[in-house]
Amino acid sequence: MAQLPAQLPLECWLDAALAGASTEEVRDDDGVLVGWWAENPQCTGASAFGATPDEARDKLRQVLIGWVELGQQLDQQIPSFHDGIVAAPA
Repeated sequence: MAQLPAQLPLECWLDAALAGASTEEVRDDDGVLVGWWAENPQCTGASAFGATPDEARDKLRQVLIGWVELGQQLDQQIPSFHDGIVAAPA
């Protein structure tokens, strides 16, 4: 089963993953701001939407918890965030 690297417990991993996440405005066809999108490109398929950048990042944190748990169950590679370097766990 895939594991998070020993030096990165889940909370530290989440902090690092969120540090590498981006947020961007989401606007409707009339240009009205409707919310914010957050994602980390290293965590394929994990993203979140919120009314504010902080809400989008908070929701992304929750999504990433499930993303890691599912990845571990499916024996998928989970990116390792260490000093800004992303590498697949051994």
